[in-house]
Amino acid sequence: MPAAEAPAAAAAEVEPARAVSSVGLGTGLRVTLVLLAVLVLPFIPHISLDHLNTVVLASEYLVITLSLVLLVGLVGQISLAQAALVGVGAFTSALFINRFSVHFPFSLIVGSAAGVVTAVAIGLVALRVRGLFLAVATLIFAYLCDQYLFVQHWLVPSQSGVSIGFEAVGTPGTLPYFDLGDLRVIYFIALAVAAFSLYSVANLRDSRIGRAFASVRGSEVAAASLGIDVMRFKLLGFACAGALAGLGGALTMTASRSVTPDQFTFVQSLFFLSIAVVGGLRSIGGAIASSALFAGLVGEVFVRYPKLADYLDLISAGLLIVVLLFFQGGLGALPERLQVLWATRMRQRLPWLARAGAPFARARAIFVTRLRVSRRQAPAAGRKAPVRVEPVEVAAAESKPRPRLFAARANQVTARIAAAWPRPRLRVLRGGATGAEPAKLEPIPLATLVAGMAAPAQVAGTALDDGRREPVLIAAEHVTVRFGGLTAVNDASIQVCAGEIVGLIGPNGAGKTTLFNSLLGLNQPTAGQVQLYGRDVTTWPVHRRAALGVGRTFQILQLFGDLTVFDNLLVATHLQNRTGLWGSLFVTARARRREAEARARVSAILKLMDLEQFANRRVAGLPFGVLRLVEVARTLVTGARLVCFDEPASGLDSAETERLIEWFRFLRRIGITLLVIEHDVSMVVRLCDYIYVLDQGRLIAEGTPSAIQRHPEVIASYLGRASEEAV
Repeated sequence: MPAAEAPAAAAAEVEPARAVSSVGLGTGLRVTLVLLAVLVLPFIPHISLDHLNTVVLASEYLVITLSLVLLVGLVGQISLAQAALVGVGAFTSALFINRFSVHFPFSLIVGSAAGVVTAVAIGLVALRVRGLFLAVATLIFAYLCDQYLFVQHWLVPSQSGVSIGFEAVGTPGTLPYFDLGDLRVIYFIALAVAAFSLYSVANLRDSRIGRAFASVRGSEVAAASLGIDVMRFKLLGFACAGALAGLGGALTMTASRSVTPDQFTFVQSLFFLSIAVVGGLRSIGGAIASSALFAGLVGEVFVRYPKLADYLDLISAGLLIVVLLFFQGGLGALPERLQVLWATRMRQRLPWLARAGAPFARARAIFVTRLRVSRRQAPAAGRKAPVRVEPVEVAAAESKPRPRLFAARANQVTARIAAAWPRPRLRVLRGGATGAEPAKLEPIPLATLVAGMAAPAQVAGTALDDGRREPVLIAAEHVTVRFGGLTAVNDASIQVCAGEIVGLIGPNGAGKTTLFNSLLGLNQPTAGQVQLYGRDVTTWPVHRRAALGVGRTFQILQLFGDLTVFDNLLVATHLQNRTGLWGSLFVTARARRREAEARARVSAILKLMDLEQFANRRVAGLPFGVLRLVEVARTLVTGARLVCFDEPASGLDSAETERLIEWFRFLRRIGITLLVIEHDVSMVVRLCDYIYVLDQGRLIAEGTPSAIQRHPEVIASYLGRASEEAV
């Protein structure tokens, strides 16, 4: 094997082994044993009722903690008012039970709905703030609930709280029949509610909506550029978290039959947040472990040692400090830390134990790998066996893609997905700036995208006599952008036509990025008009412009650092994967089909761009050149016909720049139009068909690369002297 191929081969050998070790067969067995123990616990003879109460308390904590995992961990929105939402759910369910005879299980739905309404009200205010100001806003809401809402007699009759009577569902001797005065019945109800919450949050996290949440947490600007309505998904995150918090409150009322306002103070919100942080804000498994830990402290330790109950806040703070200092990932990251500790220390101290266990580990890895391969390759009934794709060897030192390699890879990938990938549902408008009715246009289908690697030139648009093309995709007319008394862009007009690579250059501070952001919605022009695909989008937000079929990259990388390369690209399928909230929660057949299609698209693009070896790695820590290619790959996944690049060669060496140029030429060849901002003038001259030059916010020149190179104002702008002196 050549030396250049050794690292890739080594990575290929390590990755399956890591996957096997992370999923091992023992995990399912341990989970099954735990579930059996929990289900059998109430039927153990002479079991203490305190133990059952502890499990019920752990279930309540888990539902509430999952609401924080969703809101803080997934969406990235800080909340210090979760106890208030729990109180709203508890008191509202009691209100409907006592006044309107809405009994179990409908009282749980009422409590959850009350949490949704309240959380949406908080979210509408919180949409305008973030970070510390968001925390303060939720803190104010918690204070208002504690001081004003929970003292209203129509909601809480007295300061001693509110109670509901014991009730039964059904008729004795028939099915279903539930006596809510029986602790064992409450035990299984609490477990069922906790299991439903776990199921819902786990499904949501791994769905299209969950990826939108993660993108909002990682970079709101990048999320909007992929067509994600940031405000809508923030509000949806608050609503989902409120539903879980309200459900937890209704479950608390159902289990205890009585609650008081003192249970839902601001201090209790900090207690719930401590549970989430100790477990790991983004870990569902950590939420389970942390809820069990705190329920054990409250329900077991403090019951047996009442004097310790006064130190609950101190113990919670101590656990929180330990986690923040030594285990920032929380209990959810503890197994991985222990594995690392075992690999680095224990095996060195006890090498004989590692050698003794090696044969068993190797046998298990081989068995699991073969089992997975057999399941993956065995065709389902009534379906054809998958097409076998032969690997293509690529030298690691290759600086740019070769047409012959493109053709081979295109044939392989097209054979796998051309028939399976449907036409995208997203419809966009396209047309010139002449006032004609724009025609309907779909994003580039994956089969066309991949087949374009080997196909002849498929440049979009029609060539005109003056060298430009039609239709016009971007038309900016007399755009002026002012920030206070500073004029960043002054009366600039540019056009980007279908099938062109258009460059926008100028010295530092010329206003290139400001004009660029005005075209894409990050800035609102003070004057002028912006049209995309023949539509006036001057006042449109970023995500609506992206939905028309516009992609972009950023000068400062805006990848989602907490996600893998594969998931970063999977976020870019947001506009084509139309799965809604209910499909994501309950994993409907349509949702599974759309998810499979999205993953097939991402896999094909990764193979196309030689990024497969990085698919399961987080983008944080990857080489800069690879990250630039990941951004390009993300634009390919969107299927956008118009892609804007903001200084894409920044930070790249000469070899990486040449490879990037080859990719840009390929994009134009398959019908993608490009607008490029770049400081590297030599790159722009070699790459672009038409160039605009800005200087101090003013458009000083436009034309073909050869004309721009001879333009006296351009020479003076870059060299700081007149053209005659430059000669």
